[in-house]
Amino acid sequence: MDPTPFLNSFRELNDSFLKLIDSLSALRGLSALRVYGQSDTQLLDSALDVLMQNQDLERCSVYLLKDGKLVNTAGMDWAGMIGLQQNRDRNHAPLFASFDVGEGLVGLAAHTGVLQHSRNCEQDARFERNCRGISPQSMAIGSLISLPIKASGETLGVLNVSHPHTDFFTDAQERSLVIFANFLGQMLVNNRLLNSMEHLVRERTHQLEQTLADAEALKRRYAELSVIDELTGLHNRRFFFPESRSALARSLRYKKGFCLLLLDIDHFKRINDVHGHRQGDEVLSGCAELFRQQVREVDVLARFGGEEFIIALPDTDLDGAKQLAERVRAAVKGKTFQIDGRSIKVTVSIGIACLLDHDQGDAQVVLDRLISEADQALYFGKHSGRDKACAYSEIACFL
Repeated sequence: MDPTPFLNSFRELNDSFLKLIDSLSALRGLSALRVYGQSDTQLLDSALDVLMQNQDLERCSVYLLKDGKLVNTAGMDWAGMIGLQQNRDRNHAPLFASFDVGEGLVGLAAHTGVLQHSRNCEQDARFERNCRGISPQSMAIGSLISLPIKASGETLGVLNVSHPHTDFFTDAQERSLVIFANFLGQMLVNNRLLNSMEHLVRERTHQLEQTLADAEALKRRYAELSVIDELTGLHNRRFFFPESRSALARSLRYKKGFCLLLLDIDHFKRINDVHGHRQGDEVLSGCAELFRQQVREVDVLARFGGEEFIIALPDTDLDGAKQLAERVRAAVKGKTFQIDGRSIKVTVSIGIACLLDHDQGDAQVVLDRLISEADQALYFGKHSGRDKACAYSEIACFL
C-alpha cells in the first residue's frame, strides 16, 4: 500500500495546525499589548510586530482613513525585523503612501468593507492599480491580502499583508487575519477613547487647578482687603493688633525698647464741613502717604479709625520715638494740599507712649495700656494748642 497520500495528508494537517497555532499566538500577542497613552502609529507598530513574529509574512502595513483618504500609518517587513536592513525604520512610508477609497486593493477593501485577496499579484489588475504601475516582481510580492479594519461597523482603515509566493494564503489564514483585523480595530477605538479621555481629564484637571489658583488668589485678595484700609491703602486695626502684639511680646522677652505713636489730624471735621468729604478723603490719603514715607519696614503703621493713625515702633526708645514724631509732624505741616484749585494746609497732633523697663506680663495687657497712654498724651497736646508731639511719660504729672 502506497503511504504517500497519508504522508501528504499528514503534512497538510500538520501545516494547517501550525498555522492555526501561529494565528492564535498572533491574537494572544495582540491582546497582551498595552493600550494606553499611545498614538495610533505606536499601537499599530506594536501590532504589526506581533503579526510578523507569529505569521509567515514578508511585509505588512496599515492604512488609516484620514480626511477621506487612506494614508499609510505603519509598515514593517521581514528583512527589517531580523535586522537585514542597515537602517531599520518601522514607520517608513512605502512608494504608495496613500490611496483614495476604492482605488486598488487597499481602496476596494475600504470601500466594500470586504477582504480583498490577490493570489497572483503579477496577473491581478487590481494590484497594478494598487502599486500604480510598480512591478510586483521588483517588490517580491506574489500574494497580497487587504483587510478592512473595522469597529462597531465603522471602517477605520486597511491592513495589508503580503508574501513573495503566489497562492500562499489559505482560507484558514484569511479567517484568522479577519479576526486579527477586527481585534485590531477595536483596540484602535479603545486606544483613541482612552487618549481622548486622558486629554479630557488633563484639560479638566488644568481647569480645576486654574479654578483653585483663582480661588486661592481671590482668598488672598479678600484676606488682604480685610486688613487693608480701602481709602488710604494702609493696614487697619485688624492687622495692627496681632502684628504689634507679636512685636511687643518680643520686646518684652528680650528687654528691647518699644513705643507707640498715636496721630490725629487737627481740625479734620472742619475740613469735611467746609470742603466736603471727598476733599477730606484726599487729605487723609495724602497724610497716610507722608506717614508711610517716614516709617521703617519693621514698624507697624495702620489707620486706627477716622482721622486717627497709629504706629508701633519695635526696638525704639523714647528719644527715637520723639525724633520720628517730629519728622512726621514737620512733614505734614510742610505739605500743601491742592483741592479744587485751593491750597489747604493741615497739622497733626501726636501722642507717644513707651515700654517701661519693669514692664512684663501679657503683651495684650501692656499694649492696651500703651494705647491708652498714647491717647492721653495725644489729647493733652490737642488741648495745649495742637500741632504737637507729647510723650506720656513727660506729661503724666499734669494729668
